[in-house]
Parts: sequence; C-alpha cells; structure tokens
Amino acid sequence: MKIKVETEKKYYCIEPELLQKKAIELGFKEISKKFESDEYFTDLEFEFIRNRTCLRIRKNENINMEITFKGKSTSLLNSYCKLENNIKANIDEYDNYVNLFSSLGFYSYVNVGKNRITYQLEIEKYVYNIMIDQLDNIGGFVEFEIIADQKKSDKNELLKELNDFVSKFESLNLKEANDPYRDIVAKRIYNDIKNVKNNSIYINVDDVIEKYEKDFFRKYKDEISKKCNNNIGWIEFKKNPLIENKIEELMEKYLSNLVFVNNQLLTTINLLNKMSYEKYFVTKTNKTFFKILFKKMDINTNNTIYLQEKNLAIYLKANNIDINKQIIIDKFDIKQINSILMIIINNS
Repeated sequence: MKIKVETEKKYYCIEPELLQKKAIELGFKEISKKFESDEYFTDLEFEFIRNRTCLRIRKNENINMEITFKGKSTSLLNSYCKLENNIKANIDEYDNYVNLFSSLGFYSYVNVGKNRITYQLEIEKYVYNIMIDQLDNIGGFVEFEIIADQKKSDKNELLKELNDFVSKFESLNLKEANDPYRDIVAKRIYNDIKNVKNNSIYINVDDVIEKYEKDFFRKYKDEISKKCNNNIGWIEFKKNPLIENKIEELMEKYLSNLVFVNNQLLTTINLLNKMSYEKYFVTKTNKTFFKILFKKMDINTNNTIYLQEKNLAIYLKANNIDINKQIIIDKFDIKQINSILMIIINNS
C-alpha cells in the first residue's frame, strides 16, 4: 500500500475545452477518460464530514475498484493537504467491504457519479494532475492536484508549488469550489428535501424485512399449512388476515432465533431516533410478523401503515394527506434509506 501526500484545489469549470487547450499548451498529456462512481462513508456522529476525512470506494467503469482513505485535512490557506492511502480491491468483493465498514461503524453517505478526463505531467519529485469532471445532475469542475511522496514532501513547499500550478490557469477566471464532491452532492440531495413544511416522514423498510418474511415462510410452510388445515401458498399467506392468529406462535419462534445478516435496520432506527419528525413506517409485510419483529427490537409500531395492493401515494391521497408536504422515503434499499436519513440529519 503506497502512502502519498495529495495537495489539491478545486474550481467550477464551465468551459472545459479552454482548460484542456491550456493544459496541452503546458505539456500535459491526457492519460484517461472514464466514468467513476465514488461511494463515500461516514460515522453516525459525522466526524468524517466535519473534519473532511475521506473513506471511499471508487469503481472505474464498473470494472475496477479501489478503497481510499484520506485522513483529517490540514488546512493550507483554503487548499487541503492529506495523506492518501489506496488499496486496489476485487470489485466482486464490494458487498463484503460495505459490510466490513458498517461493522466498524461507517455507513454509506452519498454516491458521486462523474465523467472524468485526467491530464498529467510529471516533473522531478512531483506528479501534476488536472482532473476535469462532469458530475451527474450537478455540473462541471476541475481539480488541480499535486502528488508527492510522503517522505519527500514539505507542507509549505507543496503549498507554494500548488499555487504556482494553479496560477498558470488564472486567465480562465476560474471560481474556487471549497466543498468536497461528497458534500456538494449531499447538499443537492438535501435541498431537494428541505422545502418540506410538514414534520412527518414516511419510510418504507420492506427491503430488509421482506427478506426475513420470505425466509420464515420458506422454512415454516409445512407447519403453517398444518396449523391452517390447508395447503397455504405465499399469496394467501400475504392476504388472508385469518391466518395470522394461527401462526403467531411460529413467527415468535422464528424471530426469537433470528440473526441479522447486517446491522442496517438497527442503524435506520438509530438514525430515526435522532430526528424530530413524526415517523411513520410503511410496509406490505405480514402485519403480525412486522409487529413481533419490531417489538423484539423495542420499536413502537403505533405509527405503522400496512399496505397491500395500493401504494403509499394512493393511501396518503385517500386520507387527505398532501404528498408534497411529507418526506417520503419509498422504494429504496436499506442502505439508500440510511444514506438519505444521514444527509437530512447532517444538513439540517
């Protein structure tokens, strides 16, 4: 694992063609053009956000994967200098890394998708990079970066070198962008949410609960049929409320021995407890199954909306609830749900 010192400045870039032309004039060569997907992780107290620590999984063209950790930033007069640790990883191990991070208390915060063109020039002990980025639904940016060996770098010297580097492009009148991409994208997501006037949040947690519900039915199908004196299929199990009382004991037995594959649902509850909104759980899972599960997790299920055929929007409209004045987190996987909750909490 190589440890490098990364010193960089970022600017908005409206006319990338002019920037590319200037870079070529200065001897820079295009070394790559690719789509990068960056997933950033943070702790639940948001210390990583506050001190600009970076824990990231980067996928290049969904072929290669790299794990990056950049420690707490050292401010250098509006630029940032960090030690950078990179590990190449097998993209097939993505889920394992995500589970490892969550086990250590770090959760997916935001995904940044960008098309990146990189120009590079290497002179003596420095590598100079110009990364021209187009972020999905955000806009254009350019990062000027100097990479140096940790053992051969001096902070003040790096700052001077970076300023000299950037000054070669001053004719383009670039405006500096001080926030990391992680925070820029998170704020964009939050701004799409914050106009909500109501204090209610509706959250569908079926992504994780349905997995256990289906596992329960698969394991206990024969016993369910025996207790009901009938061959019970999945559809009847889901729709016939008369079955629930007959098999509640089986649900208790299954859930008493349940081991969560990961702690994402527990994290959801932890995050919701940090929020002042009135919380409503939305589910299409078996009502009794849901209640027993949440009771064992010591979660109040009074504010739970049980749906079958109709979707949440239809339900809210039928109950004269203005859908445009609610925070609705529906049809997301549990990792995305937690990301949205963290963004709301951190930016409120």
